Amino acid sequence: MTTASALEGTSYAKKRYNITAPVSLDVAKNYLRAIVAIASADGELAQEELDWFVEEQNLVGVPSDFIEENIIKFDGKNASIEELLGGIHYDFPLNFRRCMLYQAIKMSRADGVYHEKEKAAVARAAQILGIERSVVVSLESLVEIEESADRLRLAIFETEV
Repeated sequence: MTTASALEGTSYAKKRYNITAPVSLDVAKNYLRAIVAIASADGELAQEELDWFVEEQNLVGVPSDFIEENIIKFDGKNASIEELLGGIHYDFPLNFRRCMLYQAIKMSRADGVYHEKEKAAVARAAQILGIERSVVVSLESLVEIEESADRLRLAIFETEV
């Protein structure tokens, strides 16, 4: 069981998200659960979505027992995004609002489908967090560009895409 009061980021967390300070466990808990709730908005949490998010959180340094409790065993389908986002005190060491939406979009698309209900949940979370629609569109476009770049890299390496 995680006994620390904050999570320390890895070198991946620094490079990928510019996480430079510890993150409170309470903040991390609601952050992870809100993303799971957004990705579950279409009524299911696809295995590919779950796999992507668990791997990403492993890479940033979230302990496995914390992942188990707040991602794998968490019922995002019956969670209130409003309540979860209201439980986040904004002492994050980065622009967590944009980062959260980015990860929610990545997770929601990990199964190859960005369902309209997931997209609506992202838009609702953005509204709650005070993020402009243009930023949401930019984040969605960034994720599409990253997916295209990944396919291009694999094609250049002559692997199956």
